[in-house]
Amino acid sequence: MEGRNLQIDLGQRNDNTLMKAVALGRQDALKLLMDRYMPMVSRTAYRILCDKVESRDVAQEVFLKVWQKASRFDERHSVGTWLYRITSNLSIDRLRRRRIRNIFVPQSSVYEISAPEARSPEEDYMTKEAWDIFCRASENLSPKQRLVYTLRELEELPAARVGEITGMTADQIKSNLSVARRKIKAELQKYGKVR
Repeated sequence: MEGRNLQIDLGQRNDNTLMKAVALGRQDALKLLMDRYMPMVSRTAYRILCDKVESRDVAQEVFLKVWQKASRFDERHSVGTWLYRITSNLSIDRLRRRRIRNIFVPQSSVYEISAPEARSPEEDYMTKEAWDIFCRASENLSPKQRLVYTLRELEELPAARVGEITGMTADQIKSNLSVARRKIKAELQKYGKVR
């Protein structure tokens, strides 16, 4: 196996070359992919889950799956799309487990402990308030609505790419996004954030 590992030159460092190297057990290639995609994976998981600890766990799980399943990567899709798909699936699984767990064990407010960090006291207050409202609103969304809203509105991905990531049709994306927007807008109206 060691001889096979040496045959792939990581000089160009394009995603497909890195994936081939990861499939052969090259940890240096995995590290390069992590350096490139960890911010996107972490941000997406955080936006879906509204929880720093869970999003860090998901990010680690994503790259563990990349390590384990690199040989199954289909080069017809981009590595970024594949990573969005893995991140989305793992995050949605956690949301579903969280909902089941919360039925039996009431938890403290997830948004109070997970708001993004700010730089000044004023910014801190505004950031925590906005995050609190967003998380409250997103709690009323189904996992699919939350996923589509995160990918389309927060990650600003085109609908075609969201379809590729989620496996949803254009109509399903449109429908889930429409409902999510209405629910979030209604929640924001409660707090006087929109009219």
